[in-house]
Order: sequence, then structure tokens, then C-alpha cells
Amino acid sequence: MQRYRFDQKVIVVEAIVEMIKRGVPASEMDIYLSRMGPVDLDMLQQCMDEVYTYIAHEDARQQGAYQERAVA
Repeated sequence: MQRYRFDQKVIVVEAIVEMIKRGVPASEMDIYLSRMGPVDLDMLQQCMDEVYTYIAHEDARQQGAYQERAVA
């Protein structure tokens, strides 16, 4: 098994996105990542907040675009 260090923002964000794609719930993200290597938990929480906020904004933007097409 390959080990990683989750101590850089770019690496943590990429790991979060990959875990989301694999269906890992947010509440278990730290457990899964810590099995692969050391995790900066403060950074993980900050990155999770940013990733999930981005996803929520994208969903809202896409929903708005869908509603605009439905009206037109």
C-alpha cells in the first residue's frame, strides 16, 4: 500500500475530491485518509469546508441554469 502525507492543501483537496467520487461520507473522510498516511486535521477541515461550499455553489448555479432553460 502506498503511503501519503496529507499536509499540503493541493494534496488534501485532491484526496477529498477523490473520496467524494468514491462515495465516502464527509463524516468518515478523516478516517479513510488517516489510513493512507498522516493527516493535518485542521487543514483537512478547512479544505472540506471549501470543497463542499464549492460543490453547493456549483449545484445552485447548475440548478439556476436549468430553470432558465425551462422557462425559455
